Amino acid sequence: EESIQLLVNGCTSYKYLYINYKISSTPTMANTKVKRRRDPLSPKPILDRKLLVASLEAKGIYLTDLQLATFYQLLHRQQYPELKAFVQQYYEAVNGTAKSATSIQQQVSGAVVRSQNPISSTRRIFAGRELPKAFLNFLADDESDFATLTSKIQSRPTSQDGTTTKMAIELQDGHVVESVLMRHVNEKGSRATVCVSSQVGCAMGCTFCATGTMGIRGDLCTGEILEQLVHAGHILTEEAIEMRKNNVNAVIVTANGSKKKKSEVSLDFVRNVVFMGMGEPLNNYDNVVEACRGMIDRRRWNLSHNRVTVSTVGVTPKMRKLTKDLPEVNLALSLHAPNQPMREAIVPTAKMYPIEDMVDALDEHMLALETSRNGSYGVEERKSASKKKRAMIEYVMLEGDTSTFECAHQLGRLTKNRNLVV
Repeated sequence: EESIQLLVNGCTSYKYLYINYKISSTPTMANTKVKRRRDPLSPKPILDRKLLVASLEAKGIYLTDLQLATFYQLLHRQQYPELKAFVQQYYEAVNGTAKSATSIQQQVSGAVVRSQNPISSTRRIFAGRELPKAFLNFLADDESDFATLTSKIQSRPTSQDGTTTKMAIELQDGHVVESVLMRHVNEKGSRATVCVSSQVGCAMGCTFCATGTMGIRGDLCTGEILEQLVHAGHILTEEAIEMRKNNVNAVIVTANGSKKKKSEVSLDFVRNVVFMGMGEPLNNYDNVVEACRGMIDRRRWNLSHNRVTVSTVGVTPKMRKLTKDLPEVNLALSLHAPNQPMREAIVPTAKMYPIEDMVDALDEHMLALETSRNGSYGVEERKSASKKKRAMIEYVMLEGDTSTFECAHQLGRLTKNRNLVV
């Protein structure tokens, strides 16, 4: 604690974010017997765009980008029903036999549970954007081997103060990953954040991480990553419906310790996503990037680019690739030690990635959207860019050498002249 205070007092140009975790005794993959590898996906997740397009083209069905975008928009606005139900609701809407699109959103005591993309007229949505009949038949056919959700929530304990729910999500092949739903409530505004997993296990081998000791079992596909947001959204919707149905004034403790009624805050849908669950996101690069694109898609979750954060233990080449492919999303670096020897002792893969090179890659990501007249960036330009686009340094205060006064000073020097969240 003294080391943290010293760092805060000595580096006033930084903003520090403190997160307190209460570890529950819920069984996880880290302490249960699991399979060594993943099974082939069957059924395939409909949220995996690449898998869907490949299967459609194999059957001679071709959709335009607009038609595919329309399908995912409608599926999202209907809160992800089963595919046969989606097809039925689609035909009812097109034929004008549906009562209204709000029937999908569930009405309780005359109040519609608010969706991120509210629908005012069912027929208006479909006007001029009809989906091909061959595609709808494909969705309704069991042999197409696709499902809206291929995973399920195994358990979902919630903290006593009602702010945090840890979801153990069972994948279709029996593996379990963890995802966390966090409700942030304060006087200025409220939001819900989901921490998602990107892999089953992890290959990085960090000595202090339970997932790192498991080894790698396999990657999550894009659809399985996005399904974690769907599960979180269903939980938030259930809570909103229950409160309005029973007129319950549930209470959440705000960040400053005061209490606030849930009915007074906006927690109906996910506003932030962080890739800080199981796995190294950049080792599952293609699926993570595609999932990020789904999250920021204005027709689906419509998250602001700076509301999506990808965390990495420091795979420098992939950090730079992310800067080229998705420069708008946030990047977080799991540092945990302020110098190379100490970091190599707790993060085995650090031997391949020098700490200075990682910090440079982090700078490049913050500066990606800036324009320099001479092709180089000075101290003031770095400070200015890092104010507009914040990066995060994650540092676990482990008992031992990495939490000393000297390490606090070293971390301050390493991150000097940057506006960071630590």
